[in-house]
Amino acid sequence: MKRARLSKALSYVLLALGAVVMVLPMVYMFTTSLRSNDATFSWPPRIFPTGSDLTFANYRYVLSEQNFVGYLSNTLFVAVVTTLATAVVASMLAYCIARLEFHGRRLLYGTIITTMLVPGLAMLVPQFELAVTFKLVDDLWGVIFFYSAWMTPFSTFLIKGFIDTIPRELDEAVRIDGGSIYTIFFRVIVPLASPSIAAVSIFNFLLPFEELGWSQTILKTDALRTMPVAITMFFQAHNRTDWGFVFAMTCCAMVPVILLYVLLQRYFITGLTSGAIKG
Repeated sequence: MKRARLSKALSYVLLALGAVVMVLPMVYMFTTSLRSNDATFSWPPRIFPTGSDLTFANYRYVLSEQNFVGYLSNTLFVAVVTTLATAVVASMLAYCIARLEFHGRRLLYGTIITTMLVPGLAMLVPQFELAVTFKLVDDLWGVIFFYSAWMTPFSTFLIKGFIDTIPRELDEAVRIDGGSIYTIFFRVIVPLASPSIAAVSIFNFLLPFEELGWSQTILKTDALRTMPVAITMFFQAHNRTDWGFVFAMTCCAMVPVILLYVLLQRYFITGLTSGAIKG
């Protein structure tokens, strides 16, 4: 009994330490966004601002002086289109691999799994050459197409794992009633696999809010910048980094992602756990 209590207490301590490690950077980011740049570098360093340091000037500057609405609109457009396109392509591809029998099915699935091992930025040069060839440089569609290509393998892998848990008898029942393959997919598979589709959609929606390398490479015009590219404007601006502006814009950019997760967290957890059981 004593050993069980000690083990339980140790588990709580480790969980608490893990929570602190994960939450503390976000707390510091938020508190830093509420004080001036000079107060950020004051000594001794403080996590929480005092009454004299507390200011909302960083948020006023970001929301009024900068093209924040434009940057956020660009990011949301890229995120929504990428999420929808990836969900459609990945769900159809996952259904074909999980349910249909055709030559090269195993090879196709193995290729998809292999591409998950290749980082997107490792293909930066050939991707840029493709973007130049198809005239997608300095175009949001150039970001969308390549983001979708990056996320499709993982999305397919996760959705396929969920589809494998759906009984095949449901497919046979629809066929007996005269339903086509499209009826099976849209009326049976998609509704039942919606938790996994929602789970990958959260990941895909998050990508445009955090990815910098490719968007910074391909987007040149200020009006087309996404949030990560816009945030880099404050680095080494005027020979210094205005961390208050950086963190204020970052906090504002986090709001849509947090709202999406709150709305879809039930599907997110279900999709991840079910896909992990049988993949």
